[in-house]
Amino acid sequence: MKMQMRMSMEQERPVIAEACSHYKVIRSYRDSYRRRVIRRGMTLEEARAHCADPETSSSTATSAAARRRTRERGPWFDGYDKEGA
Repeated sequence: MKMQMRMSMEQERPVIAEACSHYKVIRSYRDSYRRRVIRRGMTLEEARAHCADPETSSSTATSAAARRRTRERGPWFDGYDKEGA
């Protein structure tokens, strides 16, 4: 993890801030090694919010598109990983 150090003007002591990282959302299928990047350049909070949506897993999705995807390709889910990983 890259860290950046800067001085706080008010406290006059080092403050450590994590370097800004970007994440990608990956769709994975249970019955194959196939993985597909759905979105790139997201913040950690955006990636977590995407994956927390019930429509991002075949076990909880109810939309017609998600049901069709499950019929055609089998069970799937969206996960996230750091860009460059």
